Amino acid sequence: MPAKPRPWHSDLENALAQANFGLPENYELRWVPLPPFDDWIVHVSDNGHDAAVIVTANQMSLSENLIALLKDNAAGRLMKIIATPEGRAVEDELLEILTSSSIHLLRY
Repeated sequence: MPAKPRPWHSDLENALAQANFGLPENYELRWVPLPPFDDWIVHVSDNGHDAAVIVTANQMSLSENLIALLKDNAAGRLMKIIATPEGRAVEDELLEILTSSSIHLLRY
């Protein structure tokens, strides 16, 4: 958990624990804020080795720019995940981009 957790952080962590993305069993999360928004880059690691990068779209728009931000922060074979609130609509075009980019969508 980050130093100043937001109420939705536990929802994201619970959704991640339930997701079937192939994450390591005992992963740790390192939260990095993306000011001025209430959004974060979350590094998922196992025994000190990064396994995945999550970019949240809590306040930010789910867009091609956000997808590019994730790609820039998850080089190589790291798993890439965009996390967004359950009720947020996601355009079909963006779903196609996510799928073709092997980026997982996590709803919390």
